[in-house]
Amino acid sequence: MMHDEGEDQLPAWVDVLQRGPIAVTEHTSEEDLAVEMAERLDALLRSHNGLRPTAEGWRQLALELALKYEPLFTIETPVDRDSMGGRPVGMGNFLLRSRMKAEMRKGASQAEAARRIEKESKGETSFKTANNSLSRKGQAPDFMRRWTHEWKAQRAILAAAKNLSQE
Repeated sequence: MMHDEGEDQLPAWVDVLQRGPIAVTEHTSEEDLAVEMAERLDALLRSHNGLRPTAEGWRQLALELALKYEPLFTIETPVDRDSMGGRPVGMGNFLLRSRMKAEMRKGASQAEAARRIEKESKGETSFKTANNSLSRKGQAPDFMRRWTHEWKAQRAILAAAKNLSQE
């Protein structure tokens, strides 16, 4: 999937992230494989907040991947559904509340905003649902409520790695 030239063009490394598995056969040379893997490693580093291929960049990548995929570093937070029970909070009500507020900032009353949303959604969102969306508690989606805990874990793993480092 190549991106067109223009102001909204994504960097070339984004296309590398879309590639499928690497085909390795008895005819694949290690040199060709190394070129492909270098492109993929560069894209992987860049996709993690623009990390560079330095010792610090590789360390940061390893720690981020450990936190995300290594069961040993799984964190449980007070906002995880297993501890809270109930239905997961998704983006639906959050987005609906945001749309209602945006319409009201443009000068529409709550009822006018609800009517516009009902009309734009071609009936998928009823007037009543839209109008009542602001009367419910505005909870952020579960994945967003985890962020502060995840950031704390990221800072902690960086500190732990720094303390363990033998440099």
